[in-house]
Amino acid sequence: MPGNRRRGFQAERELVKKLWNHGFAVIRAPASGSGARRIFYPDIVAIYRGKVFVIEVKYRSSNGPIYISRDKMDKLLDFAKRANAQIFVAIKIKSRGWYLAPLMDACITTPQGCKIEIINNNIISLEDFINKAINDSLDKYISNNT
Repeated sequence: MPGNRRRGFQAERELVKKLWNHGFAVIRAPASGSGARRIFYPDIVAIYRGKVFVIEVKYRSSNGPIYISRDKMDKLLDFAKRANAQIFVAIKIKSRGWYLAPLMDACITTPQGCKIEIINNNIISLEDFINKAINDSLDKYISNNT
């Protein structure tokens, strides 16, 4: 398995464990990114007391931007609509930790899809995400576009 895919899978498993340890019900879709065309599976679905989060996981060794294709964005939106979920992109930055971006608020739309700058006011730490999900709501971080 190529190094980038392996690091991505490791990051997904790490995030699942962190969320699970904070009381979330979490499912990692092992088929995500496998080329399945008919049905789309996001990387992670996390649920906390009825709040559903669809999470696309990205690993980066630096602060470079994240790109999500138009097709993947459309599929994330469709899945989230079906699940009445909020969509986040979770970004693991080597030696810096985890950050989460509400997809629609952090996304800069391009003809190819979506570009997310890691240095962005809409991006929150994993700790803030967990605290908000557990203690109140993430409404102040998310628009009503999902």
